[in-house]
Amino acid sequence: MKKPIIRLASMVLLLAIITLAFRVPNTNIRRNRFHVPELGGSIVVGDIPASQSIEINVDRRAAVLQLNQRKLTRAMKQIRFDSKKALELLGSAYQHLAIPPDEMHTNDEMEWSYEQLVDILYRDNGVLSGEEPVTIDGKSTSMAIEVLCRARNVSAAMILLKRSVDGVIYNRQLREKCQEQTSAFWQDEESDNNELCTIYKSILSMLGRAQSQSTSSYAERQQTSAVYSNLTLHLLREHIPSVAQIQPGLQLYHAALNSLGRHGSHDAIIKLLNDMKDPSPDKMAYQIAISSLAKCGECRDATQLLHQMRGKGFSPDIVCYNELLIGIARQAGRHQSGKKNEQDPISWHKLALEILEDIESQSDMAKSITDQTYNSIISACGKEKAWEAASLVASKASNSTISSNNIDISENDEQTSSYFSNLDTFHKNGRGNDAWWEIAEYNCGERSIIVGIQPHRNPKRNGMSLVFYRDDLEGNRVKVGRLLLKNDRIPSKEFYFSSIIGMEVNALSRGEGLSKVLVAIWLDICLQTECFPRAAMMNKPLISLVLSKFGFIPDDGGCKCVLVRLEDDDDEHTFGLYSPQKSLDGALSHRVLRIQNIKLLRMLPESSQKGAEVVIKTTFRHPHKPPDGNRDNDEMQVERTLLKDKINAALNLTIDTDMPTSDSVEMTYCSSKDKLLKAFLFF
Repeated sequence: MKKPIIRLASMVLLLAIITLAFRVPNTNIRRNRFHVPELGGSIVVGDIPASQSIEINVDRRAAVLQLNQRKLTRAMKQIRFDSKKALELLGSAYQHLAIPPDEMHTNDEMEWSYEQLVDILYRDNGVLSGEEPVTIDGKSTSMAIEVLCRARNVSAAMILLKRSVDGVIYNRQLREKCQEQTSAFWQDEESDNNELCTIYKSILSMLGRAQSQSTSSYAERQQTSAVYSNLTLHLLREHIPSVAQIQPGLQLYHAALNSLGRHGSHDAIIKLLNDMKDPSPDKMAYQIAISSLAKCGECRDATQLLHQMRGKGFSPDIVCYNELLIGIARQAGRHQSGKKNEQDPISWHKLALEILEDIESQSDMAKSITDQTYNSIISACGKEKAWEAASLVASKASNSTISSNNIDISENDEQTSSYFSNLDTFHKNGRGNDAWWEIAEYNCGERSIIVGIQPHRNPKRNGMSLVFYRDDLEGNRVKVGRLLLKNDRIPSKEFYFSSIIGMEVNALSRGEGLSKVLVAIWLDICLQTECFPRAAMMNKPLISLVLSKFGFIPDDGGCKCVLVRLEDDDDEHTFGLYSPQKSLDGALSHRVLRIQNIKLLRMLPESSQKGAEVVIKTTFRHPHKPPDGNRDNDEMQVERTLLKDKINAALNLTIDTDMPTSDSVEMTYCSSKDKLLKAFLFF
């Protein structure tokens, strides 16, 4: 009986000895949420043997870095654009990055000048002392800079960069001192440089994404872009090699080119690319430059870079080719030369055809040609009246479609001809691309709206526009707005969908509640033609709000927001948009915000009324949908009746008190149901 007890006691004692033998030295890591390295602590070269001191420092810094990166990264992901909290978290982990409250500029909405931002980088702080190296944490610092980017707090990001560079320089000075006292090799120099390059890369990326406020004028946004572009070049050309004494690598050049491209600094892009000697430009650098120049409208320079890239043995991918062709298609038909000192205008469609030949000459690349490639070239040819060239490219696109999908396009051509022949039974207005055909009229007293169809070049592929006109006081017919639609048929079934892609209300007609009227008219046409409504990806909050009032349900994956009406806004915005889930910076373009008169909010104003919940960045479906095994005809009839009631309510509610009664409200169609069906649905 004693032997098992003795054996068990021996095993416990042996386990305790092993645990003590391999126990990590207590670095006091658990004393705080994050480990704070002490500057000027007890681990000094003169206290213990030099080799042991260096080894302990390296191990300790590695342990601190690993622990804080894990905890700080998790904490930073929960912060949206609270720059003060991000700076406090980073400062609590690393004392040399702790920024005093008076220097944080967390409520900084002013636009900093180039000289002010550069001055931050060269201030003498003098906060580092002692003889223990500091930890350079590139990952955690970059996460904090990401928060500062969403908060547009560029000045605080410059302070973090300054402190990080000072930390690396401070470590180098300690390294030189240790090498004077011992021959032991300091092992952390390359690690410091890599961590600092990570911080520089995040700063360059931030300068490309940090834009002016959406309320700023065009001139103010241009001025801010110039400041950030100049600062990007200063960091890459002077601060990184001279102050940080690091040779910029390709990743930093990629980040700088991308940043300059976002600000439209095309001259700086070309000069920076040509100045790259060590390292020389690689494939990614050329592709970033070509895409950026194409988006800026400098397609001729982008094409020259393409030839230069091909001459050096690099082959762009199809995405780069497509972005260049999209830029060329935008420039086509403008009759402008690429440079001001050139007399002859550029034949953009010929340039697009040359690029197509270049793509087709590469066997691997020819297999990657997409519909976007052909559509951009056809658009450029069409804008410059090169119809034969457009027909040739269209034939190539058709052959490509046949070979890949085994589709017979002869039926498609016959359908197109039949469709436009049917449209001729309606009254036609306008000519060329502005032509449209009247299909209905919405009468509401003096507010009569003419409804028309304006098909695109290929209605089956590109859809159509539902246009709305009315007569002004002088009897002239003016455009009220339009709806972009894409109608589809469910394969192997006689069910049709009509998807709303976008909506535009004329600037002079906004504020009259016409959005509900236009959507209601579209939905009424859907009921007349027995097609089922739905919505494509919606990025405009006001359209999403209108759709929700008609019973549309957002699909999964969208961004839930709160839309409030602003009563007393200094910038005279009508609406404010706030998301409790994530930052909306960059979610909506300046154009959308300007057209819909919306201001992005970081928090809901106390004076505002309870807002309406909307969902953006997602598609919408409607309960009135095709039959399936779970719903009978009675349920479908109920859904149809509910939708019809909402349509009637929307059309009647638009009547002002001084208008005639609702008895005079009516929706009149210009043809039979069969002809309307053929005009509204391409199939």
